[in-house]
Amino acid sequence: MVKAFLSIFAFGAIIVLSGCDLSGHITPEEEPITVPVEPVAEVKTADEALPEAVAAKRDQILETLELNSVWRLARFADQEEDFRSNYGALSHYDHWYILRRAGISPIEKTKQVLEQPYGVKDFGAERFYIWPYFATRAPEELDMSRLSFTERTVLVDLIGEDGIARLEAGEPYPGWRVAIRQDGSWAYLLQDN
Repeated sequence: MVKAFLSIFAFGAIIVLSGCDLSGHITPEEEPITVPVEPVAEVKTADEALPEAVAAKRDQILETLELNSVWRLARFADQEEDFRSNYGALSHYDHWYILRRAGISPIEKTKQVLEQPYGVKDFGAERFYIWPYFATRAPEELDMSRLSFTERTVLVDLIGEDGIARLEAGEPYPGWRVAIRQDGSWAYLLQDN
């Protein structure tokens, strides 16, 4: 008897609900709301073609890194107009020498970064090619839940657990990064970790 009552009740509910329009119909006068989205930097793999001047500068940097000399890397960087290696007033050599004495190799870190895919960002009239592409991403784009397993693994390798904690706190990419302008000038080799 209870089963029969429930069946009749369910059947009646289906008939009543079938007459309802639950689709949230939009009348012609109503327009859907669109939210503007900020442009995202282009991501290129390490194999994708770079402009000739950028590729040449990247290759010169890599050749200099193969010498395994902070002094030679600093001399190479000194030839670049407006190049930045740190946020203070230290010379490139002094800054990188202090890092090396602290157990951080600017040479190995730079090689590691240049092995990664790069991103492209426009700053007004200037276009920058930036390694790794993580450095071109907004903090919310680097949320670990939004990244693939491979991206998470690479990101942890690049910035460590402390860097991940900084990202989770809303800070921008805190690791080593290299930028070359479209004209082939080396803009910076910076790190925040």
